[in-house]
Amino acid sequence: MEEKFDAVVVGGGASGLGAAIKLAKYGFNVVLLERGERIGSKSVYGGRIYSEVFKRELGSLDDAPVERWVRKEVLTFLDSERGLSIELFAKKNEESFTAYLSNFNSWLAQIAENEGALVIAGMKVDDLIIEDGKVKGVVAGGEKLYSDVVIDAEGVNPILAMRAGIRRDWKPNEVAVGVKEVVKLSEEEINKRFGLESDEGLANLMVGFPNSIGGAFLYTNKETVSLGVVVRVDSAVKNNLDVYELAEDIRLHPYVYRLVKGGSVIEYSAHLVPEAGVRGVPERLVSDGFVLVGDAAGLVLNRGFTVRGVDYAFYSGVLAAEAVKNAHEKGEMSRENLAVYESLLKSSAIYEELKFYEKAHEILGEEKFYSLYPQMFIEVFEELYRMDKPKTVYSVVKEKMRERVSTFRAFMDFWKVVRSL
Repeated sequence: MEEKFDAVVVGGGASGLGAAIKLAKYGFNVVLLERGERIGSKSVYGGRIYSEVFKRELGSLDDAPVERWVRKEVLTFLDSERGLSIELFAKKNEESFTAYLSNFNSWLAQIAENEGALVIAGMKVDDLIIEDGKVKGVVAGGEKLYSDVVIDAEGVNPILAMRAGIRRDWKPNEVAVGVKEVVKLSEEEINKRFGLESDEGLANLMVGFPNSIGGAFLYTNKETVSLGVVVRVDSAVKNNLDVYELAEDIRLHPYVYRLVKGGSVIEYSAHLVPEAGVRGVPERLVSDGFVLVGDAAGLVLNRGFTVRGVDYAFYSGVLAAEAVKNAHEKGEMSRENLAVYESLLKSSAIYEELKFYEKAHEILGEEKFYSLYPQMFIEVFEELYRMDKPKTVYSVVKEKMRERVSTFRAFMDFWKVVRSL
């Protein structure tokens, strides 16, 4: 049996749901296909979502499954035993929140269905239907589903995008593997340990341990803590690292252990994450009858102390829907008509930020920022708090730099970081 839709959306993550919601609002006959048994079952991420685009597009987050609004931002430098943290507290901050992505995407799916979209879970898309060089639909579950356009929101593994000739596969230095544990603690215990009230959340990014290109993260939910580690694939291969062991190592680190001790691990997940920033975005994002969005398009920003992906993904889906509407009004889902998506994306805050932080990928690929400098920062502060002899900050810094890095080199590295991140 052959079905025909105005649009087929492949993938039930934030980008696919953004596209489905917007297309349904515009009155398109749209079907979203998700390979997981339920919407959200394949959704994996760190634990934080930035709110602005969702408030703008959906009007309100009052009934969204928000766990906690992030009021505390913490950046921690680690070595094998010690930790040095910088903390920001902002009581009225509602810029980001913690959530279970599975619940959040299920909530978005309900909005899409309420708008009129057909959302089908447990349906894996096996291939594209390509006729005369144009994408005409998908093959899923042994059925051919024809459509005027396919929006590819398949996630970080760009199988369909490569089939469409839109992008190549990722290189090892362009993706990281993340492993996350969800640790169960009582709401009262979380509030006590992290100095929070019940509506307040904390986001803690850590660097320096494990000693590799990557880092660790901790986010507080109402009654759980999301804890994990992210390591760039090329670094993991080079250093022969077992990422799953690193996740346990970070949980047992003295700085982290005191925060999660007594808790039970109730969930374990792993996921690949685009890390190349704007350099990982393909030159072309559309072809005849085909639009690429979300992680598959490389729309993730890592600045070292902040990571954004879910909001970028959702908004890219919204922009794709705008492009489809434009092409529909012009009477054809051609490459030329759909190219408005590329224009909309490149004039959006997403691309502006990715372009602005273009050098972040290069800086964050230097191992000294994960080993040498975190170690030095910790040693400097530890020495300053010792009362064994008179000392100045300058004398301590000079001593810790000796035979490690020249003053000129350290200054240039510092300058690169503040200019790029």
